[in-house]
Amino acid sequence: MQISLAKLNLIKRYAAEAYPEECCGILVGTVSRFLNGEKENVVIEVVPCENVLQGDRTEGFEISVGQYFQTEELARRHHYQLVGSYHSHTKAPAIPSATDCDFLPPETSMLIVSVSERFVKEVRVYSRMLRSRLYDDVYEERLQFRY
Repeated sequence: MQISLAKLNLIKRYAAEAYPEECCGILVGTVSRFLNGEKENVVIEVVPCENVLQGDRTEGFEISVGQYFQTEELARRHHYQLVGSYHSHTKAPAIPSATDCDFLPPETSMLIVSVSERFVKEVRVYSRMLRSRLYDDVYEERLQFRY
């Protein structure tokens, strides 16, 4: 996944400010396709979302369906698409939980920020990309910076 350092720093700031609750948001951009058939998500915009989880927001997050569809429509109008999401973990490392994996749509990226006491500890990105004709399990992808 490619993202500008400025956009990544925004996400890190949102994560620190939301602590001790988890933050969440949507990644808007494009998909680069390479000659070998591989794809890479390129983040153009970061859209912070309200964590509307009815339960313990220090251990989970939920983006409202309305905000999701509103962001998707806005992205389409500007000829972009939803390329992923981000959220923070406040009690765990930046490794996806089983729930995170279950809700990760194919061919999108999931950026996780681990935060402790308002300090960002680590950032990692995961995805479930199409390989041959089957979707493999979630795997960690390389984070590249755009300028």
